[in-house]
Amino acid sequence: MFKPKSKSQQGSILIFTVLMLGGIMAIVLSMSTIAGPKVRTVVNAGSGSINALYAAESIIEWCIYTNRGNPALPQPAMSNGASYTLTPAGCSASPTTNQAIGTYQGVSRSLQMETLE
Repeated sequence: MFKPKSKSQQGSILIFTVLMLGGIMAIVLSMSTIAGPKVRTVVNAGSGSINALYAAESIIEWCIYTNRGNPALPQPAMSNGASYTLTPAGCSASPTTNQAIGTYQGVSRSLQMETLE
């Protein structure tokens, strides 16, 4: 075991260890303060983005299904709280461009579909 040379050095290793741990802890807390909000933003946007895209894709798929002359179905209803907007409001088989905007918890994603003759 290590023996200090004199009685005045007996607590120096303990003090040095406490200072090193304090410095490391300060660095870790500083980094978590900087990176924490960014990670939280990415996580929240990821789930909102996927659900918004799902809503827009659902209404586009409904338009494709309807335009192919399949039996009439009601417009999709989102059970997760997402909503969508279809422009123009109806899906017609004539050459047109439809835009679907899906929204979930403040995140919006847009898809566009062009119908050809």
